[in-house]
Amino acid sequence: MKTYLRLIYRTLSFVILFFILGTLLVYIETILIENNVKSFMDESGLLQNDYEKSYIPIIASLVISYLIVFQIPWFKKKEEYS
Repeated sequence: MKTYLRLIYRTLSFVILFFILGTLLVYIETILIENNVKSFMDESGLLQNDYEKSYIPIIASLVISYLIVFQIPWFKKKEEYS
């Protein structure tokens, strides 16, 4: 039972951390790109940017979330002394 609770806890924390880090990294990428790219008006009068977003922030968020949640030993096993 304890193992299942730990697995559920780790899975939920991975998903939440992935979304939070992904949002933060995509926001930072957007700010950095918008400062260096010229915008233009299209035919409908909407402001358009001439760039495409990369997948680097999403992949970085995935790797960092995995390392934080699954590689750091948050739950230490108690060793029984006999």
